[in-house]
Amino acid sequence: MKIINQKINPFFSLFALFIGTTFVAQDFIKIAHKPEQPLIEKVNNSTVLNFDFIIENQSKDTLKLTKLEVRHFDKNNILVLQKFLDNNGTAPSINTIPSKNWDGVSKKLLFNPFPEMHSVTVKLEYIFTFNNTIEVKKTVIPKEYIQTTNFILPLKEKLLVYDGHDFNSHHRRFDYEFEFIKQLGFESNFMRYAYDFAVVNNENKQHTGTGENNSDWFGFGKEVLAVADGEIVALETLKLDDKNFDVPSLKKNPLALYGNYVVIKHSDNVLSMYAHLKNKSSEALKVGDKIKKGQVIGQIGTSGSSFFPHLHFEVRNGIDHKTEGIPSYFNNYSLHLGALKQEIKKGTVNTGDIIQSNQ
Repeated sequence: MKIINQKINPFFSLFALFIGTTFVAQDFIKIAHKPEQPLIEKVNNSTVLNFDFIIENQSKDTLKLTKLEVRHFDKNNILVLQKFLDNNGTAPSINTIPSKNWDGVSKKLLFNPFPEMHSVTVKLEYIFTFNNTIEVKKTVIPKEYIQTTNFILPLKEKLLVYDGHDFNSHHRRFDYEFEFIKQLGFESNFMRYAYDFAVVNNENKQHTGTGENNSDWFGFGKEVLAVADGEIVALETLKLDDKNFDVPSLKKNPLALYGNYVVIKHSDNVLSMYAHLKNKSSEALKVGDKIKKGQVIGQIGTSGSSFFPHLHFEVRNGIDHKTEGIPSYFNNYSLHLGALKQEIKKGTVNTGDIIQSNQ
């Protein structure tokens, strides 16, 4: 941690120097990260990290992030990789970070802009530079996520992964430090590893015509399957397929966002969520029911915060406002690559992939 002998305000800096006082950066800049131990996810042939920094300015001065550097170290503490964003260039790379300024006492979330990780990395050191002079270091030690339960895909049909949880996905970019979201009670990203699955036909189209009506979509009403054995711990089935939900109700029920949903517990802290289901398509089920892998638990609908008929699927560690998302890997599916088809025994899928279960 860099010890500095000036604060940002010029008058206060001069006064501090005059009386011989020194200040430590961490005294007024606090940096935390969530999850506290980020999970290493294997995507195709790479490993990635999906986590956030929460940066708090506890001074009345203005802070501007002018450089962010990351260093990867192996088990012997030898540098493996180093990357940075800074103010160089006519279009500075640091501008790819949206929240760069802290105007006085404030707290903001910063999405980790370096998701890719080397396979031999065991520790990451982030160096934040504010106002070109103040450096604060943050060490992050991730852990590999091992899924102990085998999952199948939650739909039999050919699917487009309309949106996943890669760097640009809206699922990844849930700002729980945004004041409106905080007022609803959210403290973390429950959909950090979520997917939106859209059913496609043989021509990889999602709907007929303009898709104005729910029935125009090939996925509307398709059966949704449990990815593994488990027990239903939360369920809603009476919401209409009208793409609406009651925002204030999120304070009491953080799942209200999803309209109709089924949540299945597979083991401690491993729950699968199936959301935006069709009205009354899960009415034969109830909380406490034991569910088998491949069992029909509902149908694709447009209930809740849904723009079009699709299945929102995620794996999470709970059902409250503090819930965090966790990765999910699927067994026995095909990845369609134009006219080619690649068989996958076990893997995760990504935004834009066209896939189909082989179960």
